[in-house]
Amino acid sequence: MNKLRKILASPITIAAMIGFLVLCLLCLFCWVWPDFSRTVKEIISSVEFWKFVIPLAGAVVAWFVNEWRKRVADQYLHKEANYKELIRALRGFYEGTANADELKLEFLNQFNISWLYCPDDIIQKGYAFLETVDTTHTASSNKKDIAFGNLVVAIRKDLLSRSLVRTTQLSAKDFRHLTVKKQQDSKLN
Repeated sequence: MNKLRKILASPITIAAMIGFLVLCLLCLFCWVWPDFSRTVKEIISSVEFWKFVIPLAGAVVAWFVNEWRKRVADQYLHKEANYKELIRALRGFYEGTANADELKLEFLNQFNISWLYCPDDIIQKGYAFLETVDTTHTASSNKKDIAFGNLVVAIRKDLLSRSLVRTTQLSAKDFRHLTVKKQQDSKLN
């Protein structure tokens, strides 16, 4: 089903469907009005017609491809900005950071925004990291480092893939409302 959606959403497929629809309408007109059929045959067989149609079809396909590339680039820029802020705010989870609570709150805000642009893997690894720094659970320093590393590696892989997020397996129950406890670490509500 997902492959079918990808195929139907591609710019070339949309252009082909529009072309097929135009062809069907031409056939309908030819069937209803025979004189129209002769006129259409004359038009289609003329060189001037093809001098117009081929560049037009190329322009339509180029426009669809350009729009698709703009969408990919726009989503990439959103992800990159979000990931930069996430990584910058991760300093709040280091011991001895001066404005740790503010950075933790910024991390949580950016992490909530990442639900808009990031793949499921990033969300899951982000929550796994937050569970290791939660004050209600005690995780070893090694587990925190591994969870931190897994999150950063997932971010890197996502940025390098430059792929669009089209589907998700996450649901409303996966979203967690997190707050910063004014002492040291984040706390789940």
